Amino acid sequence: MSSQQKHRIQVPDGLRDVLLEFSIAYLLEQPGDVIDYAVTFFTKLQEDRKTTMITSAEPTSPDESIMSHDEAHKY
Repeated sequence: MSSQQKHRIQVPDGLRDVLLEFSIAYLLEQPGDVIDYAVTFFTKLQEDRKTTMITSAEPTSPDESIMSHDEAHKY
């Protein structure tokens, strides 16, 4: 077994996906500074994730917040 095979690193799918998304966006936009672009990109990604989490936790309709569990699933 070679040294490379013993120390092979597994890249998690989530990391691979976000780095691919970043790389494509960077190559398409071709900004002047990769670090500044990365900070902006990942800050926006984090803000979007927080907004999505907040939005998904809110009731989908005003009535849903006052309906019982059974009533909400009738419709």
